[in-house]
Amino acid sequence: MTMRQIVSKLESQGHKVTYYVRKDGGILIKSIDGERFTTGASGNIRARQLLGVDISQARSHQLEYATRQRGRPRFKLEDEIEKEYQRVKKIWRRKIKPKKGEPHPAGYFGRGRIEYAVKKFGKEEALRRIREAERYALGIAYSKNVEYLITMIRDAGLKLNSQELIQLANDVQENIYNIKDEWIKPAYDELYKLNTGASPKDVASRTRRILRL
Repeated sequence: MTMRQIVSKLESQGHKVTYYVRKDGGILIKSIDGERFTTGASGNIRARQLLGVDISQARSHQLEYATRQRGRPRFKLEDEIEKEYQRVKKIWRRKIKPKKGEPHPAGYFGRGRIEYAVKKFGKEEALRRIREAERYALGIAYSKNVEYLITMIRDAGLKLNSQELIQLANDVQENIYNIKDEWIKPAYDELYKLNTGASPKDVASRTRRILRL
């Protein structure tokens, strides 16, 4: 039974029903006999209950969850965090434009991520994540991605007893917030040449040029 049919049936039984029609043609009930509902989903559930119209348990739980979520007060960020978040969000929206059909970049900069950081780790971690997102939007690689690269360079240097690679790892560490995301893959491609017997000194030199060091 559709919601239109349910509304018609309720009205034929003498119930007073108010509702609004969505753009897609669906109906969301606002009140029944003066009982107002905070969401259309909860109004629709009540209408079905009055007529004894069954809906699947899964769908019922889904609607109840949606109703609870919309009814919760929004988590409020401190003014400093909110100001930084809004500032960087503008940069992110302007700079980060995935190609059609491609997923959004890892580490998506969303409000939920910042709220989670505040609740779990505190203000400083939230601000750090916001500023990291700003750097990423401007083309700077995430620090964790650079740290993985540093680890690979240093491990290779120790294994091959190459002071050039060890020094390169130290220099990358000192410039961790200046390494662009687009340089990471070419740097890995160059380092992988060590597996085919390339000279550590030459690889270190070429990787240094790739990373603009």
